[in-house]
Amino acid sequence: MSDLTERGFDLQRDLLELLGTVGNARATSDPHAFLHPGGLQWLLRRLGRDTFAVRRWVIGEALAGFAVADAGYVMVLPRTAALEDHLALIDVERALAARERAEAIEVTAWVDDRPMVAALGERGFEVSGTYGHELVRELVDPLPAPALPAGFAMRWLEPELDAAYVDLHRAAWMRSGVPSSYTRQMHDTVVAMPDFRRELVPIVSAPDGRLAAYCIAWFDPRTATTEIEPLGTHPEFRRLGLGRAIVNEVFQRSAEHRASLVMVWGAPENDAAFQLYTSAGMGSRRVARQYRLALGR
Repeated sequence: MSDLTERGFDLQRDLLELLGTVGNARATSDPHAFLHPGGLQWLLRRLGRDTFAVRRWVIGEALAGFAVADAGYVMVLPRTAALEDHLALIDVERALAARERAEAIEVTAWVDDRPMVAALGERGFEVSGTYGHELVRELVDPLPAPALPAGFAMRWLEPELDAAYVDLHRAAWMRSGVPSSYTRQMHDTVVAMPDFRRELVPIVSAPDGRLAAYCIAWFDPRTATTEIEPLGTHPEFRRLGLGRAIVNEVFQRSAEHRASLVMVWGAPENDAAFQLYTSAGMGSRRVARQYRLALGR
């Protein structure tokens, strides 16, 4: 690609084109693509932050692809599967980061994608410490049924639960006593995403009615696959098997929507989550690693 020009990204105008680009890459087994449309829609809750941006790149009037930049980490999403198109977007994003005097830029590649890894090395990128497994489970019978402790119940994200759901997410992702930054405004953005389905947000309620665990299951109709992103349990209700029940419920509900498989990103440094997913029968299909390029300031 040459003569790349950035055109401003407008959520209302460009979202379906963005999701179509990502979904098509998965549907056609683009060897360099790794993002699932569900995970992308979850990320878009960050729109409006100074450190988060989506850029639409064109050649003339034709779409060349998108880039999603999150605090120095960049995901390039070209319109085609050609390696040179992926690299062209990486190059233009690298030049943009340098002009903005960024400290570094990071990108992701599959560890077995030798052409991409070699090209990144030629550009000076080095392996960073961050990597993740694409954990998958094919949805073939028999599927495990969710089992809950006495008094707990499986629900879904009914509209009247939205406020309590936000509180649950903030508590589940608390760090050092500080709740997560998830807000009602972010939640409203997530709920408005094209592939968000309330019935695919399984929630476990405790005997006293409090919400105890949840996840969002993103079903992608383009590829008939589901991604789990995110999943969390309230600190007061951990070690009761609720996370496992949620995962099994996702299997059931995804199968009802005719999904062929469920996937999730498994980060080995989060041992509890990794063990949860692998114990539920999800296995590593591929490993993706981040590569970092330090930029002169």
